[in-house]
Amino acid sequence: MGYDPVALDKKFRLAIKEFWSLRASAKARGAEKSGRGEATAGVHLNPLLNLIAEFIRSSGLSEAEFYRNRQASLPGYFRPAKQWDLVVLHKGSLAAAIELKSQVGSYGNNFNNRVEEALGSASDLDASLLDGPLRQYSPDRGHLRPFRGWLMILAEEEESTRRGGAPNALFDLDPVFLRGGRLISYAERYEKFTSRLVLSKKYDAAAIVLAKKTDGSYRGYGLEAFWRELSCFASKAGSIS
Repeated sequence: MGYDPVALDKKFRLAIKEFWSLRASAKARGAEKSGRGEATAGVHLNPLLNLIAEFIRSSGLSEAEFYRNRQASLPGYFRPAKQWDLVVLHKGSLAAAIELKSQVGSYGNNFNNRVEEALGSASDLDASLLDGPLRQYSPDRGHLRPFRGWLMILAEEEESTRRGGAPNALFDLDPVFLRGGRLISYAERYEKFTSRLVLSKKYDAAAIVLAKKTDGSYRGYGLEAFWRELSCFASKAGSIS
């Protein structure tokens, strides 16, 4: 497949539609009470995982090994292990670790959790590569630095796109999180967050995707850069003998 924006957009739209379909099926089966049952069935993000894996293969890592979900566990530094959503090994070396998240509802409760999880995962992986169980795969040992990716699917609805209330903090907030004296929406907060994940070099690529449940359409922030960076990395990694 490689980086063909038009073809990739079509595949991504299909994956988003399947994402919604799998959530609805899980809810209908009553996996859990309330909307959480849609997500905790554990398969709703598989269409996107499969697409990312296919993209990596076609971009230069055709012979890589792919591990998903429970099989994608890496040893940590601050904890015994961390389960990523997709781990890629190439010629016995760690090539990539990618985290996928989704959020539909409960935005106030989960936004900070998602931020802390993403930062913690990145810090733990970096420490493990620097001075932990994964140091044998670090750039200092002659390996290409593993690609770290983070992708969030966020439902585009009134609750996720409306502005928040007045800030409540002991000191002034960073102005980027405010508009007209009020907090920006959760969708905009995720946009700022993913941008800063990359600027701070916590991740090599990070993106937020606003997806509509009604028609399967989506809007991506940082998504084009996510595919481009992933494609460049896979091509570079695949060329190393």
